[in-house]
Amino acid sequence: MCLFKSFYIFVETIYLTKKQLAPMSTICPLCGKNKTDESLFCPECAVKLNSEYELNVPSSDKSQTNSAEKNEQDEHVEQLEQDAETTDKIIQEEIDEEPEEHEEPKEPVKPVAAPLFDKKAWEKQKPDKRTDSEKTYYEIEKEKKTNKVRFSIITIFLLVLAIVAGLYIYNKEVKSGNLERSNWEVAQRENTVDSYLTYMEEHPQGSYVDEAYARMLSLKNEETEMWQNLMTSENTIEFADFIERYPQSPYGRKVKSRYDSLMWQSAIKENSKESYLDYIDRSSRQEISGDYIGNAEKRFEMLNQTTPIEEVDLMLIRESVNGFFVGLSNLSHAALSEYLAPMVVRFNNLVNMPSEQMIGQLLLLAAKADAKSLRYEPEITKLQYEQVGSGAYQVNVPLQKIFEDGNGSTNQIKGYIIHLKMDPNFKIYSFYETKPFPDAP
Repeated sequence: MCLFKSFYIFVETIYLTKKQLAPMSTICPLCGKNKTDESLFCPECAVKLNSEYELNVPSSDKSQTNSAEKNEQDEHVEQLEQDAETTDKIIQEEIDEEPEEHEEPKEPVKPVAAPLFDKKAWEKQKPDKRTDSEKTYYEIEKEKKTNKVRFSIITIFLLVLAIVAGLYIYNKEVKSGNLERSNWEVAQRENTVDSYLTYMEEHPQGSYVDEAYARMLSLKNEETEMWQNLMTSENTIEFADFIERYPQSPYGRKVKSRYDSLMWQSAIKENSKESYLDYIDRSSRQEISGDYIGNAEKRFEMLNQTTPIEEVDLMLIRESVNGFFVGLSNLSHAALSEYLAPMVVRFNNLVNMPSEQMIGQLLLLAAKADAKSLRYEPEITKLQYEQVGSGAYQVNVPLQKIFEDGNGSTNQIKGYIIHLKMDPNFKIYSFYETKPFPDAP
């Protein structure tokens, strides 16, 4: 760099010296037009060099004297010589500072590649200070397209924001309101304490909370009132209705227990396989507590026909059963003797006795009944039977006893099942009964 600077000073010195000695040409070296002898360039080129290249080109002003120009040139040459001397000193100092030959050369620094110049990125960063009149049509259209894309992006963003806000409002207000109304309709349709409690738990700040609470209290009061009525009621339909309306009632266990007792009494009064089967079914469905399920199953088996017989045989069985109990009601010794076998193997808890002895026992029981009259009414249509070995028959027949005292009042007790065994001639050789309750007469 120092050598180049010295060479530049040397060339410029020679040019100026030559300029002083040689006369100036009348032709402009740039454009070839005529010029004055005192000017280096024509006026147009001089103005252009001064404005565009910021060079101080001497003008062709006539007022400048040759002496002044000479003095300026001398001063310039003197300055160049001083610069040359200064340059030589700098070169000498750099030479002196160079390392001696015996010193090990330093490892050359590896050149680092300059980053590639991205002209497009640089142009994007530059602020465009041109006016619309100075821009090309393409640039203006490009700006319009860019602005349009920005506007589209902002519009889409605002639309998405509006949709999100709308969904939030819909879920919070509309959808929540619809769900609340739906749950309220369900609570009203079920109309139970549990349904209103469920609504209040799911919507503690709901629009119908006060109404739900009022209806729940009303149902609670109705529930208590119904339970008090059921304590003295014997209507099984009322008990079934209570259990259906208040499945989770705190009175539920007591209601089912009383309902169970009433259903068992009803089954005993009807005293048929259908009534006992109905009791068994209600117990399995937990409509009643099923405290008498064992007795119901036994009685159902007693009255359930297992082996069908001929219609003629069935008619003879019914005739013998009916005649026997008519004779017993009338305390007719002759009638009882007609339908009893000579030897009776069982009479309640007694075994192996002649028929005459059994008739005496029957008459004695009738006398102990402390009643003006005692009637035995078998339900012949509900009679069940089956044929066992050796042509004998086993018969179970529901029966009710009607007691009439001296005052003319009647006491009717249902639920007896009489168990009979008949020989092939349809004569009774075994007799015992199942009472509706242990203390029954």
